[in-house]
Amino acid sequence: MTSTSAKPGSNERSSAQAPALDNPAARLMLTNLLPVAIMRLSRTPSRGFQIDYLSESSEALWGLSLPEIGKCPRRLWRRIHPDDLPHLHDRLREAGKGRTEWSATFRIRTEGSEKWVVGRGLPRPDLPGDAWNITVTDITAQIQAYADLQASEARFRALTENIPGAIFRYRLRTDGTHQIFDMTPGCIGIWELPAEVINTDPTPIWNMIHPDDVPPMRASVVDSARSLKPWHYIWRLTTPSGRFKWLEGRGLPHREANGDTVWHSVILDVTEQRRKDEEIRRLAERDELTGLANRTLLRRRLETALRQRLADRAGGALILIDLDHFKDINDTLGHDAGDIFLRATAERLTESAGRDDVVARIGGDEFVVVMPRISDEQAVLDTIARIDARLSQNVHIDGRDLSTTVSMGVALFPRDGDTPNTLLKHADIALFEAKAAGRQTHVFFSRALSAVRERRQSLAEALRGAIVADTLRVAFQPIVEAGSGRHKGFEALARWTLDGQAISPAEFIPLAEETGLAVPLGRLLLTRTLSLARRLADTGIDPGTISVNVSAAQLREPDFAASIAAALRDYGFPPQRLEIEVTETVILGRSSERIALTLRELRGLGTRIALDDFGTGYASLAHLKRIRVDRLKIDQSFVRDIETDADDAVIVRTVISLAKSLGMDVVAEGIETREQLAFLRHYGCDLAQGYLFGRPTTSETDLVSYLSGIGQA
Repeated sequence: MTSTSAKPGSNERSSAQAPALDNPAARLMLTNLLPVAIMRLSRTPSRGFQIDYLSESSEALWGLSLPEIGKCPRRLWRRIHPDDLPHLHDRLREAGKGRTEWSATFRIRTEGSEKWVVGRGLPRPDLPGDAWNITVTDITAQIQAYADLQASEARFRALTENIPGAIFRYRLRTDGTHQIFDMTPGCIGIWELPAEVINTDPTPIWNMIHPDDVPPMRASVVDSARSLKPWHYIWRLTTPSGRFKWLEGRGLPHREANGDTVWHSVILDVTEQRRKDEEIRRLAERDELTGLANRTLLRRRLETALRQRLADRAGGALILIDLDHFKDINDTLGHDAGDIFLRATAERLTESAGRDDVVARIGGDEFVVVMPRISDEQAVLDTIARIDARLSQNVHIDGRDLSTTVSMGVALFPRDGDTPNTLLKHADIALFEAKAAGRQTHVFFSRALSAVRERRQSLAEALRGAIVADTLRVAFQPIVEAGSGRHKGFEALARWTLDGQAISPAEFIPLAEETGLAVPLGRLLLTRTLSLARRLADTGIDPGTISVNVSAAQLREPDFAASIAAALRDYGFPPQRLEIEVTETVILGRSSERIALTLRELRGLGTRIALDDFGTGYASLAHLKRIRVDRLKIDQSFVRDIETDADDAVIVRTVISLAKSLGMDVVAEGIETREQLAFLRHYGCDLAQGYLFGRPTTSETDLVSYLSGIGQA
């Protein structure tokens, strides 16, 4: 498209008066009622030109009120764009010399805006002096329309010539034949065929379409032709050069007088977009490290399996799998080795699962196997056995053979839940019980487990609140010399009462360790222990050595020894009168090197170290030498039947002998009868603790009374 109208600023009078009718901008200019400002000027001998008349419409055009303009045309002159003044000067000078009509296009600048105007001047020889009638017309809208038209023509031309797709018209005749015409150059690029082939017969194009897409695509064209609704379809195509493409087409149909249907159509190559979409979908649905399904895809597959099982009244299973002590691999060999181990686990899980099973990694060292259809629980047990056997095999990493056991929690559906969230929650409850049972096992979910978990969660929240509110207490239980019965010290034991009911330490201490509350709980109990010991000492009675149990989480804290030293200073309690009790499982567990270092730091302060519950774990002589403890405590489970169980008697005698040979003291726990005490005295046990000598008490009065009554060692 071209335009023959004069551009703004043209000095061709004929163009201004009679614009070309084939110019859309000119037609728009002629058919609009234009705002016009009218004035009459005359020249005075002394002051030059003055304004004799000014129309009210001048206010809107010039952005000045009539009083502001007054009779001085210079105030209007100052509103003209400086770049246009030279051209206007020339027009006025030529017209003034010959007393001829003049016209000029220029811009007026008002507050916050700029206007295009056409000014025209007509001399008035019928009036005295040098008089002129002048009109100023606002053509801003017309200039913008002209610019938009020019821009739209350029954009359309660029679009049709450079669009990375095909624009054309497609005709479906009443006799079933078809034709492509009015093509843009992009059609050749899309189909990779010469224009004359495309225009002659579209059949070669239909032959390129993927066979599976031809029938539905033809149906969509026929439906659009019948209903005259817009056509839209996405299909696959292979070009003559062998290139595979995804194409997306849209068409707007209309019916011609002869009954043919013609679509104005656009086809775009969306191959790259589809590839990116697939990649985005893959990243969104797959675990980046292992390539297994992630939590998002797992939920979708699980929802599908649930719908199918609810519909056919069949069953399925979800197995939640946790690698026992996987963190040890990361801690000792680094995360690169851990990643290799996780990838190997993913491969082995996939091998162990069935063909239709879904294997997913949902975080860390947690995996899921969904069995969408099972015949009975035995099928689940068979899969569990394969998983356990395969995952227990060594993984060779950097010259080392690494292995781990697995714990598994199982939820059956729809019996144990009919939503993904419920099933995952119940499988997690079962997994927790499997780990609590010692790991390396599996547990099926039951409603009883759910009740236990709910109580545990409720207690965990209450314990958190009790720590913040400082409502826990410590009870002191006496430790005496086995031979003489003289008082030697106390063991500090945690006590917690919730809603008037005592909660067993056997329940809330492990709960604190599981929920990350072990450190704040231990800190609180240590403070209360030293405070009570200090108050007892202030009565003038020596409470003896105070034993305090600490958790693995506390011992893993880098500044634990420093915090103990600070607490001892705050309460003025001698370090040699504080005994730190640890269990065998603590020194043999994760971060054993860090814990061993902390224990050495504590010994450096002067505190004593006791190994609690000795005989229930797997501590060896090498561990005792490395840790260097001062005292062994024989667990009450061995003392209880010491008179009737020959094995218990042998274990107790052996522990006492071992301690003596290593220069350690021995404390026997849980003594309730004089016969038990007599046995222990006979074999040289140093210290005794149990109900026979006193029950744990939180009463400071009772403790003072006890110490006053028995005298001091």
